[in-house]
Amino acid sequence: MLSINLQVAVVGTLLAGPGMASAILPRSFNRADGKANWIRNDAIGLGPRQEHGVAGFDDNIFVVGGVRYDNNNTVETVNLVEYYAIEQQKWHVAAPLPQAVNHANAVAVDSKVYVLGSLAAGVNWTALQDTYVYTPGNDSWAALAPMPEGTARGASALGVRDDTVYLAGGQLFLEIVPPYRQPGLDLVSSFNTTSNTWNTALPSLPQARQHVSGAVVGSTFYVIGGREYDIKSFHNTTFALDLDDPIEWREMAQMPTARGSLACASLDTVIYCFGGEGDASNEYEIFAQVEAYDTVTDTWSSLPPMEVPRHGAGAVALDGRIWIPGGGVKTAMAPVGIFDSFAIP
Repeated sequence: MLSINLQVAVVGTLLAGPGMASAILPRSFNRADGKANWIRNDAIGLGPRQEHGVAGFDDNIFVVGGVRYDNNNTVETVNLVEYYAIEQQKWHVAAPLPQAVNHANAVAVDSKVYVLGSLAAGVNWTALQDTYVYTPGNDSWAALAPMPEGTARGASALGVRDDTVYLAGGQLFLEIVPPYRQPGLDLVSSFNTTSNTWNTALPSLPQARQHVSGAVVGSTFYVIGGREYDIKSFHNTTFALDLDDPIEWREMAQMPTARGSLACASLDTVIYCFGGEGDASNEYEIFAQVEAYDTVTDTWSSLPPMEVPRHGAGAVALDGRIWIPGGGVKTAMAPVGIFDSFAIP
């Protein structure tokens, strides 16, 4: 695994950047105030992680790849894969990816986990065309048709309809040394998991986006928030594409809080969005906001904030809750293993 030097400090159970205050941890991890319910679950089994892929099916929530600090306080991209079994309330180690990746476009379809593009380690985190599928029955990964030439990327918005995965935006590379360039893309494509084929003949996003999120609800692919060029160039846009007639994107009601590096997941007809990076109102520059988009009424509402604000995480809806493992608690790098779940009354 490739790594680069970066000095850090260990604060309590968190791995964080220098000067990080332990007060970021709340006194109570459980919340039930009549408006929402946050539950603290067992921390990620193999330790803190951010910029990882998150996918879920049946009773299992997968954490795929990502970045962490090693024992020498260097940032490393990993090929680790593990899953949390909800009924057992226990983490299990799964077969590792064939290579170390971060910002993986990970999603579950028909009780399998797909990784459809990602970024690789190095001074430049550059896009990989490689794609893989994980089959739980034999605990193994297999290669699939690579992303078509010119469409490789990580940090995309993802949505699933039937046997097809939709990807919007993303980035070709992310520099983790000056000048920290990380331009977004407006590419939109889809992958059919049954035929193992790609479709690139979909309309581009109205604007480039990376560190963006989204979901398919009904027959519509929603792409929410994200940024264009760097941490500070974030947006509150909500774009929608009718997958029955994918001619052009529509601009819907704007998210109340503009942000990138957020995590979104849908329950029924509502998309819930959590956290993000670039909030100038606090020293950690992390958004705590939780906001919900009603796809039927095209309206947003605000919910109680995250107990531990994070970015670079992923969210998945299973068993009537939204599960959010890991993420960073400070802008750029500060990975944690915290694993919360969120229920709506």
